Amino acid sequence: MRFVFAIFMLCALPAWATTPPQGFTASYDLSLEAMPLGETERKLEKLANGDYLYSTRTTPTGLAAMLMKDRIVEQSRFRFLKGRFQPLEYQYSRTGGKKTRNRSARFDWQAKQARGVRDGEPWQVAIKPGVLDRLLYQLAASYDLQKQRKQFSYQIADRGELKTYELTVAGNETLDTPYGRQPTIKLQRIEGDYETSLWLAKGLSYLPVRIEHTEDGKRYRAELKALSGITLPAVQKKPAR
Repeated sequence: MRFVFAIFMLCALPAWATTPPQGFTASYDLSLEAMPLGETERKLEKLANGDYLYSTRTTPTGLAAMLMKDRIVEQSRFRFLKGRFQPLEYQYSRTGGKKTRNRSARFDWQAKQARGVRDGEPWQVAIKPGVLDRLLYQLAASYDLQKQRKQFSYQIADRGELKTYELTVAGNETLDTPYGRQPTIKLQRIEGDYETSLWLAKGLSYLPVRIEHTEDGKRYRAELKALSGITLPAVQKKPAR
């Protein structure tokens, strides 16, 4: 059940080539099979000093809110330099439920070191250009997808080591969305017994319109329900009968 509210950990988001990122807000409905679980809001904004803040907030809704009280907030402050994402600070907190979890990391690019804390335990690791945090690599995946790559490999600074995250293009599908039928590219990440699939819509700046995660025989799903901040396609309405 560790993925109930962390379903977006492998989610990719809009690609911008070498042009600066544009702010947006996207919200998703979360469910387990047919049972609604909650909602997630993702937001990208440019700060006054020129940095960017990419954040996600997940909360339970409906019946799930009576059973689970978890609130998850995750954010990455970063720079976008010459087409490359450079993490500066990462934070994650899970509160309100049976377990409280906190993670943080700071990236010192002059000293080439990342230092962080995971549930009270400090860590540090040497870094090099291209290293990302646990959230920011999602943006890099869409950036590389626009370059028509077929495989994606990223080094993530976490818990005193550099971990490698691998994603693979698994095909193309057309899905119904609040913004009409959208051709999508399906990405997958498989890690042991866990499998996550993402459907990214080219017509929506490579935003994921669906995310599915299979764990212990159970399937979790996230579906896009609203989006603002990017140019949206005109929705073709069905003719009245």
